[in-house]
Amino acid sequence: MSIDNTPQMRQFAQLWMMSGGMVLATVKSILIDGRPIEMPEIPGRDFKSEIIELSHSFNEIVSRLK
Repeated sequence: MSIDNTPQMRQFAQLWMMSGGMVLATVKSILIDGRPIEMPEIPGRDFKSEIIELSHSFNEIVSRLK
């Protein structure tokens, strides 16, 4: 595979190639479980907002894939 984009895109692709399968398997197991998800509170962080932003950003990246 050749990634001719920005250094950030190359880094993302490398991270996904190393851990993407594990992340996908974890997400699928969370979905199968079906229980509500409680995230710990950490001052200065809003996990739900971060995950929503990740979702929107990831959808945009996927729409650009050829």
